[in-house]
Amino acid sequence: MSSDLTTADKQLIEQWTSRFERGLDALEKAKQLNVGDYLVLYIDNQIRTNSYGAPIKFKVVHSTRHGIPFVKKVNKKGDPVGQIYSCTGSLDTDDYNQYGDTFEFRLDPDYADSIILQDQYDPSQLHKSRQEMWKEVTAHNKNAKVNTTHLGGIVKFFEKVNVGDTLWTSNIGHYLVQDKEIMTRQDFKNNVKDTETRTKGPFIIVLTVRDKKGKIFKITADFFSYKALYRERPRTYKELKT
Repeated sequence: MSSDLTTADKQLIEQWTSRFERGLDALEKAKQLNVGDYLVLYIDNQIRTNSYGAPIKFKVVHSTRHGIPFVKKVNKKGDPVGQIYSCTGSLDTDDYNQYGDTFEFRLDPDYADSIILQDQYDPSQLHKSRQEMWKEVTAHNKNAKVNTTHLGGIVKFFEKVNVGDTLWTSNIGHYLVQDKEIMTRQDFKNNVKDTETRTKGPFIIVLTVRDKKGKIFKITADFFSYKALYRERPRTYKELKT
């Protein structure tokens, strides 16, 4: 800074710079965007995504004579819809104005690649693929899940369990079947101490299992009553973020 500036002058300049310079920098960046460009939104340097984990896309639908772009969200069909937003967030009516200087619209990398490669761009492609994956994960887990609200359903599942099978309770939680025994009620009472069962019928299926910590113990169908239980390893929605 110039030596002609007093301490008060420097403080005033710093206050002005803090208040306006970031906004001017953001305006210069925004003016580089053109009508027809597809954008993504970052808040605190984190990209905004939808419920499927796909980046939310925006399209520049208007630019003022001063080069200030305005955008709309892109729906799952790839069309701009809904409320219009300025890329500068300078109006109180802008939803993203509440984030102050922490938000920024940037050119969608997929859109930029399509320009360079002269390839067709579909703003909804990732959304569609993530949506399809979400449906696949949901269907897989639904089909793999054992209904544990009725003891009889767990017993039927136990009937098909074999030694060496894995009983899954989550994506990482499981029990490995070490042994399978079919006991009379009297044998069960004599051999399985401190354990009671509500299962019907003259015979009781008893599984010897090992948990993921290495502990080995015997269980009956009652053990999983109203608990999560899957025939095979359930998938996680974290797959949507890969």
